[in-house]
Amino acid sequence: MMNKWLEKLNPKQYQAATHIDGPLFVIAGAGTGKTRTLTTRVAYLIENAGISPESILAVTFTNKAAKEMRERIIDMAGPYASGCWIYTFHSFGVQVLRKDIERLGMGYTRNFNIIDEDDVKSFIREIIKKLNMDSKHYKINDLRNKISRFKHFNEDSFDDYNEKMVFQSYQQELSLNNLLDFDDLQLLTFKLFSEDHEVLERYQERFQYILVDEFQDTDHIQYQMMKMLAGKHKNLFVVGDPDQSIYAFRGANYENANHFNKDFGGECVLDLNYRSTVEILKFANRLIAQNQHRPFKKNLESNLGNGKEPFIWTAPTDFAEATMIANEIIRLVKEEGIPYQDIAILYRNNALSRQFEDTLMKYNIPYVMYGGISFYQRREIKDILAYIRLIVNPTLDFYLKRIINVPRRSIGPTTINKIELISKEKNISMMEAIDYLDINGKTMESLKNFKSLIFEMKERLESMETLEEVVMYVAYQTGYIMMLEEEKDDISEERIDNIKELKSVFVMGNEFYEGTFIEKLQQLLDQIALYTDLDKAQQKDAVVLSTYHQVKGLEFDCVFMAVMEDQIFPSPQASMDPRDMEEERRIAYVGVTRAKRRLYLTRSEKRLLYGSFIYPRASRFLREMQPTKEILTKFNKEQTGTPNTSFLKPGDKVMHQIFGSGIVVSIEGEIATIAFSLPHGIKKILENHPSIKKV
Repeated sequence: MMNKWLEKLNPKQYQAATHIDGPLFVIAGAGTGKTRTLTTRVAYLIENAGISPESILAVTFTNKAAKEMRERIIDMAGPYASGCWIYTFHSFGVQVLRKDIERLGMGYTRNFNIIDEDDVKSFIREIIKKLNMDSKHYKINDLRNKISRFKHFNEDSFDDYNEKMVFQSYQQELSLNNLLDFDDLQLLTFKLFSEDHEVLERYQERFQYILVDEFQDTDHIQYQMMKMLAGKHKNLFVVGDPDQSIYAFRGANYENANHFNKDFGGECVLDLNYRSTVEILKFANRLIAQNQHRPFKKNLESNLGNGKEPFIWTAPTDFAEATMIANEIIRLVKEEGIPYQDIAILYRNNALSRQFEDTLMKYNIPYVMYGGISFYQRREIKDILAYIRLIVNPTLDFYLKRIINVPRRSIGPTTINKIELISKEKNISMMEAIDYLDINGKTMESLKNFKSLIFEMKERLESMETLEEVVMYVAYQTGYIMMLEEEKDDISEERIDNIKELKSVFVMGNEFYEGTFIEKLQQLLDQIALYTDLDKAQQKDAVVLSTYHQVKGLEFDCVFMAVMEDQIFPSPQASMDPRDMEEERRIAYVGVTRAKRRLYLTRSEKRLLYGSFIYPRASRFLREMQPTKEILTKFNKEQTGTPNTSFLKPGDKVMHQIFGSGIVVSIEGEIATIAFSLPHGIKKILENHPSIKKV
């Protein structure tokens, strides 16, 4: 008897999901059910082929995706399936290194801590200061990228001796503090597999079946790791869509698809799209067909009906473009009942968002910027987590320096530098070095109180039974909550609420992780360090404003692909290199395939960009998507006239920042004649002037 979850698959999904032995590349087009296929295959291996869950490794890119995969597999194959290793690439590295990092002989121990990007930059900032380098000349972000490229790609792009010194000092600091950055989690795992045959053989023997999600996003090290792990059993099952490979700037290697063909072979194409209508997919297929170097060729199909042909709208100005989008959003919400959150405005880069933000605010249309500051990057969250990490391991100097004077304890930078100097001279931790500091008075008393506080909390933590106790205990015991309460403003109240929300994370972690209390706590701290912006959920009903890269994997009823103009999209750099142009086209393809029911492609003939007016040509992608080579303004037969590009119309009530309330008398071009109350009277004002808001 066939499992119910197998019955839900179409023939090609079934072919992939029931594949047992040997390699297979599942070319899964946008919206073709790749996650269902991959998770069903794991359940099939366990339930039908009798494979032990402990023999299965599945890797993906975000914690959200890994969690979803785990839940789906357990739902199909039962609790027994929880023995599978289902991790992000970085989390997989953590699991391996926690067991075997000491075999590398690099001085790291298995109780290492992981630092996030913000902490990395703090390290670099501190090193620049110590080396007396000019911070205006040596930029932190630039040095961070150069360090990452050197570590990950062995690419030496350091400009001078000083930059190399920063890198060397950075590595020494990490090693001395037993810290790993995100690059290390993959690099050291790769190094371990490459250099320690015994370790590699152990993992090769364990993982008889390896699955890789979002294969098109893998970099050269990730592919080599999976290739090595699959070296014995050859059961490497990868799922992805090379046509959606858009992360070259992060290191994603488009050639990995060709490498797989050469090293393994075996393919299955999923081309039945469950997301978009036929007319939208026609645009997508015509567009991506222009790319000449596709390792696999496919045409997406749909059984959701023809739907409406995508609209191509040209506006006279960028303001008019944003206005007609806003007017159409209002129509979609009022007349068709589409929620704001099912509508997205997409653009090539973040600098293009300004006009859309201004216009949506004028219309009182709620919106969210997708991919803002992560919850875990907020100052109060990092402070509380730094306390917790230090309490668990008081030798972590990096975290001690962050919070030793938060709240203020009269322990200034000079004192901290003295403690650090002693710790380096005696080769001990800064916490231990406090006892050797030769000072008197209030500062020494504060230091002793701080040290006592940390060890008192450590003793209390070790007697706790559940994670949910940790956050508020630390927040109150350290005086952090009192510090915020004394500030008595809206921001401090919000920060207190954020700390309370962190407690929720620990409550959930108590149910999710296994082992002793301390083991659970360490797993949770590891996981928090691995969180990315991609794992955040949008909660309120609001239009999504985003670049294409940030919404990959998402879908919306209605998508506006805005600013479809040459030298913006495709970007200016793409005209110099055919490979860059193909990646730009893949980015546009990702945009088109986000749309379920409606797709709008918009541009303007005049745009204010970076302080200057430009008169851009239509994007070549608009020509490539259409059945003919002409750029035509298309409207649905049910619509009459042209899209409404005016923000104001006669009779509208407005509010001006200086003149107060008024009524629009007439509109001529972009000039609005408005009657304000006396003594201001009649005024002629640009209708898109930022001082005006429609009420």
